[in-house]
Amino acid sequence: MRLKHLSVRRQSGFSLVELGVAMAIVGIIGVIVWRWVASTREPLERPAIVGQLAEAQAALEGFVLAQSRLPCAASNTGGNENCADATAVFLPWRTLGLSSRFGQLHYGVNRGGTGLNLAPEAGALARSVSPDLNLTLTGIPSSDPDLPADAAVDAALANVAAAMTAAATQRAADANGLDWCRVLRRFAANPAAAGVLQAGNATDSMPVAFVVVHPGLNNIFEGSNVSGGAGGRFFDFPGRVQSANYDDIAIGVGPADLAGRIGCATRLSAMQAAAQAAYTAYDNALLTQEYWSLRVFDIAQAESALSGAQSGVALAAVNAALAGGSLALAIASASNTEGITIFGIALAGVNLGLAIAEVTLAAIDLKEAEDALQASIDKEAAVRAYVVHLYETLAQAMNYAVLLDRKGLNP
Repeated sequence: MRLKHLSVRRQSGFSLVELGVAMAIVGIIGVIVWRWVASTREPLERPAIVGQLAEAQAALEGFVLAQSRLPCAASNTGGNENCADATAVFLPWRTLGLSSRFGQLHYGVNRGGTGLNLAPEAGALARSVSPDLNLTLTGIPSSDPDLPADAAVDAALANVAAAMTAAATQRAADANGLDWCRVLRRFAANPAAAGVLQAGNATDSMPVAFVVVHPGLNNIFEGSNVSGGAGGRFFDFPGRVQSANYDDIAIGVGPADLAGRIGCATRLSAMQAAAQAAYTAYDNALLTQEYWSLRVFDIAQAESALSGAQSGVALAAVNAALAGGSLALAIASASNTEGITIFGIALAGVNLGLAIAEVTLAAIDLKEAEDALQASIDKEAAVRAYVVHLYETLAQAMNYAVLLDRKGLNP
């Protein structure tokens, strides 16, 4: 029994040694794993930071499409925009509909420069784009009192009047995304305006529409990103080189780039092209209407020529009748005359022949006058149809411009 007891004790002691060795090995492995995790922590977290910034950018651009403006910055991590705080630098995550994890981001938006504010308070955006290009027509094309009445022309003119009324109404409507795009275009054309948002450094900077900054792996903002230097209008350049004293990660979007991403150029161009097409149709309608008046006058002239030709035929017929009567009279008086009888009959015959020729020529003139009148009538009808087409084109183009203006930046 004693030997057996000693054997058990020896086995227990050997297990404790093994346990100690195992714990030492686990400790060494743990240190190795910890150092490996530490060395790989940055490449694992940086893509997540970039993804978060991209999500914030998408939310800001979506806000523009929905609200026709960029949001103001938030005064704190609460995430509600505060347009009354000119020095606010926090991302308004709650206003954008994002989660609270975005509350750590800083955000700057251009609110400087006269007429260049990209984040005006709700309802403060000025109306600067209209479907009739803010031009005043000298009156819609209208039928001349001397022109013939035409139901198609009257209907087309009514459509033009309705389209112009709709354009005038839309001109006075509330501002939308197209008006914000106009502000963005002015900013792109005047980037050096005083007080606009800048990204860069004291010696080299560029204007940006907005900038979003993450504090980096150390979770501490550095440089101008701390408070958006110069009253929230100056942030470090997004591409600033990383160092031991700076690891912020940022994105910045310039006015021209933002205009392209939002679709400003396409939407503004389409609306203004439609308005220009309407004005082109309007000018063409005015010119064609004058031509229409000439065609109506041409019909009156053709009718007068026809009346003259008809009179010419009648006169020629009378002359032929008189010449025939003279010939008959000459023949009848032949028995009472001598030497001049044959001469009188011949002269009367010549007169009759001339009269018949005159009737023939008068009939030709009459036919030409009838053809000319019909040609004038056909030309006037064609011009009238073209005028109707131009009026309809004017109404359609203006209505399309109104439709595009109402849509703004909506899909």
